[in-house]
Amino acid sequence: MEDTEEIDGGRYNESDSGSSAVNGTPYTEGVVLRIRRHIPPAPFNGPYGYNPRGRAINKPEDGVVPDRVAFALDNPPVESCELLDDEYPFTITGVKTLRHLSSDNRGGPHVVTGYAEDKKETLYVAKIYDGVDYPWELGYEGGDCMLDADYDYALEAAAYGTMQAVEGVGKKLVPEYCGGWTFPLDTGDENPRDGHTLDYSLLPPEDFRLRVLKNLFEAQISIWWDAEVKHEDLEPRNVIVKADGSAVIVDFNQAVLYKFYDNELNSPEDMKYLQHPKYWENEPALPLSPIEWNWPVAPVGRFLTDSWEHDNALADWIPEQWLQDADLAAEWLLETWENTLSKKYRPLSDDFLNHSGHRERKPKVQAMLERLGRKPADKM
Repeated sequence: MEDTEEIDGGRYNESDSGSSAVNGTPYTEGVVLRIRRHIPPAPFNGPYGYNPRGRAINKPEDGVVPDRVAFALDNPPVESCELLDDEYPFTITGVKTLRHLSSDNRGGPHVVTGYAEDKKETLYVAKIYDGVDYPWELGYEGGDCMLDADYDYALEAAAYGTMQAVEGVGKKLVPEYCGGWTFPLDTGDENPRDGHTLDYSLLPPEDFRLRVLKNLFEAQISIWWDAEVKHEDLEPRNVIVKADGSAVIVDFNQAVLYKFYDNELNSPEDMKYLQHPKYWENEPALPLSPIEWNWPVAPVGRFLTDSWEHDNALADWIPEQWLQDADLAAEWLLETWENTLSKKYRPLSDDFLNHSGHRERKPKVQAMLERLGRKPADKM
């Protein structure tokens, strides 16, 4: 392979510093990909199981990063079992990924819109896992960019596949999942390289309001409890808002998939705690409430989130005054969900209600907590 190659108008070359410079992208409006159905590999690494490639290829000790296109050709995506379907043309109509396309970090997957065959009336969103767009400097396996792309693809495909079959979650709280697909990409070399993609239906976004935040918090917990998938990266960029204000959550490549933990790799003792919490001994039959899950002031709560006062992700969602006064957020949580406790969600736990951190809350919040079972201050 030459040091410089042309790929659909984008250039890939070896920089003077020895780092792999990747400029431009093959995924632009008007490009037609030849896609074919593909069965993704099962989730791997950590408690999920062993790396299907057998080993990761680390960044050379001398700091010279290999040309990423050459590396992609030498280390193609992990294959499981491809469905022998015909190829279909997928025409890209727009690019939704906003990132700085630098030589060091292209930010990972691409998100594009497009249509299949000539059916322009049905628009899809496709997420493309191309290892060339993953940085060498970061990664799950020492900077192996191709393995990082495989990891994301496998985990997210398994998450969507798991959630689709769960009533009230699939096609409602998460997009309709159209499966995994693969396509060859011309590099100007005699051997094309492959990329993998997921497709899901496009929904129109809308400004975030408190009712959207309410729907989002409830959707997050429903997915966690009913589908046994914990998102772990809930930010505005990963949420689509429908016209009626309901929230659709996307981007599950950092999710926890309890059902895919490997029983042989993990000890029986570890599996007791790796299984979904609803199977823990003496665990209540109802899910945790949004009150406990999203309590705005650390360190109170079981599933801790950063304090809303410092959580930049939530700053775009909530009234500005809440960022200066977390008690306002606490009041909203209590007012919104106090009547659902013992019905839709479990009652607030004693550990939460009687946490010493609540002593710092304003009298109104303390009174609301006492109404739900907190011991009065003079009895603690």
